[in-house]
Amino acid sequence: MSDKLLTTREASTFLRVSEASVRRWADAGILTASRVGRRRARRFREADLLQFMQPGQRGPASAPGVPRAIVIQGMAVSLGSHLVSFYSSDAGRLRVGLPFLRDGLLSGQACLMYVTAPLRDHYLKALGGERVDVDAAISTGLLTFMSTHRQSTAGWIAEFERLVANALRDHPGPVRFLGETVTGLQNLGSVQELLTLEQQLGPVMRRLPVVMLCPYDVRTFDGLTIVEALKLHFDTYSYQLASFLS
Repeated sequence: MSDKLLTTREASTFLRVSEASVRRWADAGILTASRVGRRRARRFREADLLQFMQPGQRGPASAPGVPRAIVIQGMAVSLGSHLVSFYSSDAGRLRVGLPFLRDGLLSGQACLMYVTAPLRDHYLKALGGERVDVDAAISTGLLTFMSTHRQSTAGWIAEFERLVANALRDHPGPVRFLGETVTGLQNLGSVQELLTLEQQLGPVMRRLPVVMLCPYDVRTFDGLTIVEALKLHFDTYSYQLASFLS
């Protein structure tokens, strides 16, 4: 293995991600980097990049006492997992999503949500009935909401990475992300853009101490979209698929 220090561009090529992602991860302490020269340019060791690519070995998640997995529906789910769930009713929406958020918040794990205002109210009301101090979680940054304004897939990923970096800075440990895909459909503008985002998230997720849950409302999406969603969330197959259906 070479001892050569790689530039940001070379590191992005090595990891197959954007240079912006490499810079954000380095600045957040998720990816080990050194500074060299008068301009304090970032440099990366190949060994650190290889370690970074290993599931469960990334940045703050490697700190002593920090778990390398979270529990969902009684199953230990590895960090870096990109999961899908399906529901066909408002009550069904909460079957997987509610315990996913509740268990994280009650254990002090940062939770991020990507939901429209009506869905946000739906979840927060349910969390309040599950012994979660919602106001305290929001005020301390333990529970954060991603912007739902119209943006490109690249802009979406940039904001996601920024929020994850902030969460890890303030609450070291695994991060839980719940992103309602009906929200993505509205904000990205089309099913194709939504599926493109899902595809691009796969390699990004593998390098972050995050578990992402993407619920699909089958009342909104057609059968072909559901099949494509299953293909793009192959991490789900490592667990009991029935646990993600409601």
